[in-house]
Amino acid sequence: MRAQWLPMSAANRYRQPWADAGGVTHPPADQAVPPERMVSLVPSLTECVVALGARDRLSGITAFCIRPADLLKDPALTKVGGTKKFSREKLMALKPGLVLVNLEENELDDIGWLRARVPCYINGVRTLDEGLETLRELGALLGRLDQGDAIAAACAADLAAARARLADFRARGGRSRRVCYPIWRDPWMIPGPDTFIARHFEALGAQLVPDRPGPSRYPEMSLEQLAAARPDTIWLPDEPFKFQEADAAELRARPDLAGVPVRLVSGDEVCWFGVRQREGLPYAYRTLWGQGIEDGPLPLS
Repeated sequence: MRAQWLPMSAANRYRQPWADAGGVTHPPADQAVPPERMVSLVPSLTECVVALGARDRLSGITAFCIRPADLLKDPALTKVGGTKKFSREKLMALKPGLVLVNLEENELDDIGWLRARVPCYINGVRTLDEGLETLRELGALLGRLDQGDAIAAACAADLAAARARLADFRARGGRSRRVCYPIWRDPWMIPGPDTFIARHFEALGAQLVPDRPGPSRYPEMSLEQLAAARPDTIWLPDEPFKFQEADAAELRARPDLAGVPVRLVSGDEVCWFGVRQREGLPYAYRTLWGQGIEDGPLPLS
């Protein structure tokens, strides 16, 4: 089944050959032949494939592809391992017509190895807009460009509304919230500025602290540096490191963090892209500001 031709301006890019983030050239959407068997090595992309109505084309996934909730229990899907460490043998035995990978979540050596052997879609999301464009890219590959464009457009409307709220807030003298968002401990690590997570917080009207300039996209920090950054709040996600109440209690007990709220949050709502942004942005906005995007202007106090 070939993709339907769409008169939508947002989908114009896919009316001709287009290249993904890894430089792989894909055919125009109306010439694409959706693969019968796919392996996804990226949880966000797996969820997008299912949302686009192409679950039946998946033959392999990772152990971290937890959305939708019943996916890991599906006996028709082979679990090939994790995002960083997977079984090449299991994957190749599935004879996939397409493998979905991401430049950050998967090892570059693995991507290169796969690209030399099987067709690949290489994703490289770093911004919220790129996260939404992922839906159109997958839609173009799967003969579901109209579905991908519709979901992306709905998510983009929420993003535009949030940006408008924050522009109004800043015009009235509102101040960005200072948030610390560790992704790991032992050592403690945080997202750098050139990451999807940092861009998500920017869209929410927040600044990630402490600022750790340097070449690493996920730099280490000490708890002393955290305290010196004077965060307004600390969010501890449940992935990739599964922070628990004991971790929150440890931070609350530090005298140099006295009075700083520490909250356990859903990591996939903050760091997953694509269709997850449909729920992730409203979740994170409400968690940060205590009200929804639709609830009106943000109060200054």
